[in-house]
Amino acid sequence: MTKFEVARLSAGAPMQGTTRRVYSAVSAVVAVVALVVATTTAQVAVSAQVATAAPGDTVTAQGRLWSFGPGGGTVAGFTVYLIEYPELSAVTDSSGRWRIEAIPAGFDVTFAMDGNEVRYPIHTARFTDVDHDLTDVTFQSPAHSLIRLFETLLDVETDPSLCHIAATVTREGYSLGVGAPDGTHGEPGATVTISPTPAQGATPIYFNGSHAELIWPDRALEETTADGGVTFVNVTPGIYTLTAHKSGATIRPVTVECIAGRLVNASPPWGLQVLSGGIGPGVTVPFPESTPPGPTVTTAPSDPTIPTAAPIENTYPLPPSPVPAEPISAEPTYTG
Repeated sequence: MTKFEVARLSAGAPMQGTTRRVYSAVSAVVAVVALVVATTTAQVAVSAQVATAAPGDTVTAQGRLWSFGPGGGTVAGFTVYLIEYPELSAVTDSSGRWRIEAIPAGFDVTFAMDGNEVRYPIHTARFTDVDHDLTDVTFQSPAHSLIRLFETLLDVETDPSLCHIAATVTREGYSLGVGAPDGTHGEPGATVTISPTPAQGATPIYFNGSHAELIWPDRALEETTADGGVTFVNVTPGIYTLTAHKSGATIRPVTVECIAGRLVNASPPWGLQVLSGGIGPGVTVPFPESTPPGPTVTTAPSDPTIPTAAPIENTYPLPPSPVPAEPISAEPTYTG
């Protein structure tokens, strides 16, 4: 998708939420939130694995930290690190770019950014058995006020002991900044399941819209629209696999670790990517006939309370050394 604007709530309105994009609707339409990020300048490749590394070697990862908020843009001066190897980190530059070297090859990695008084903590889904360099590892950082707005639109309240998941079912050949003539890049008509079934938060919520820059979460939907966005709200922490289903289509699944008090975003081009059998590029698919669920509000409220994310702890043992005991022969996949 393209650029977005954050909508604001009045001081008297409850604030709550999770991510993707929130667009300010013109006239009397609701401020809407778009998950699974979109930006104006992002040009990301669908394949982001290059330069094969032999087991026992190290690999390099690089990407960009985007702002999920007013005017889009990127986030400078934040530390991106690996959950599995927190000593490996990099600070984003003035354009939000980061690069981390010396990552042990052949193991799982997840990239994260902690929140502060403005931004909500977020991490990618998991890359598994990584023995290639990784590029275009993108994720966005939402504001706390935007998260609250998302909650307001869904009439939910964030439980700090739970977590949120966001993903996009993306058309073959498309990514964040590459889409159809109308600006959309989602694969419509897909359903998304989560496995194993969490004790809480197992119901997917898909995104509706009027056009590419006016979208909102809609509980009435039973499948993806041209936006492709889906979210699971207040999920029991754990490790899950998201799988997208559409007749005739092959869609890459993703694995995410949902951590209390945080948002995990399986962002294109490493999300639920259609590999074949979808509608393909160049096709414009209209959104369902609908209107946003409320009036546009343009006044930003104060932000008196900032939720604190739980500390990240590994839920699986790390290797005793960065050198695998056995060669890794399987093709590495990004599960997020």
